[in-house]
Amino acid sequence: MNDDQRAVVAEITREARARCLALGHGTLEAVESLRAELEKNPTLGRRAQSALGGMKIHTTRLEGTGVRPALTVTYVYDAPPPEPGLIRIALVSPVRFAGGGAGL
Repeated sequence: MNDDQRAVVAEITREARARCLALGHGTLEAVESLRAELEKNPTLGRRAQSALGGMKIHTTRLEGTGVRPALTVTYVYDAPPPEPGLIRIALVSPVRFAGGGAGL
């Protein structure tokens, strides 16, 4: 890492981890892979509107598998730009499709 790159640490909150475990079917492993990828590339996902002025909230979608539904993962950058510093994966939820099903 050179001086222009800043260290980024990504973590999964207790609530998000509990949700992953409740969803099962490899959800925690998929979110853990995203966590590791965010440490290498913290600009993943798309910026979501925040009710709080300076908070940087992003979301991304993880495609489903044969046993796990597609997931929407929401994460927050704790430090203001340009230093992401800490990224917290805060919410993991299955993608709901029109018609009510979870897409399984």
